[in-house]
Amino acid sequence: MSPMFFRLFHRNWAKATGRVIDSRIHSVRNSNVRWAYIVQFAGPDGQKTKLEVLEDVHTLGVAVDATVPLLVSPDGKKAVFDRSDPQINAAEIIRNRKRADEERFREQLGN
Repeated sequence: MSPMFFRLFHRNWAKATGRVIDSRIHSVRNSNVRWAYIVQFAGPDGQKTKLEVLEDVHTLGVAVDATVPLLVSPDGKKAVFDRSDPQINAAEIIRNRKRADEERFREQLGN
């Protein structure tokens, strides 16, 4: 799903923060493993809700006990990782790691 379609499809979904409780392998295809996570969050009605959320190729940093940004459907029955959030956005994480590596090398060189 392209970033533009992702935003359009989830435009009425509420932002939430959840905690990853457990994970399992959802599927394996062509040596690519896709994970499923159980995430607990406060639903639209304020009650604690647990849902299965599938891994998104555009996210990093999702692990058991991690706090993750979510988008939750208006009825509270579906949730996806908010891949636009810099906390788990793969492109942003890779950029930050690269910057940190470059800075560390410059410091080691004394520049």
